Amino acid sequence: MTHCRQAYPRFLRRALHSILKSGWARAFYELQLSRGKKHHTAIRALAYKWIRILFRCWKDRLPYIESAHAEAQKKRIRVNAAAENAPVELQCKKVAGFFKVVATNY
Repeated sequence: MTHCRQAYPRFLRRALHSILKSGWARAFYELQLSRGKKHHTAIRALAYKWIRILFRCWKDRLPYIESAHAEAQKKRIRVNAAAENAPVELQCKKVAGFFKVVATNY
């Protein structure tokens, strides 16, 4: 028998638990569990991701399209991988009387 609070927004609970039907959301949830997180902690982390996605959709006044989101994730992964392999040059700059080491990419 499952116990839960009596006073809670049922539509919100259903929405948060139904987001696991998305492919990337399920993968993120499984990743959280594999890192040793508990079920509710993984759901909460996933909810924070969804909040950022929905805020961006609201801000840009665009509907959520899962294929567009997946393509953006792939593009972000490629850019991050390219940035990790890029050569870095360290320079010493004088800022407000102090020397500061600054990394610059080619």
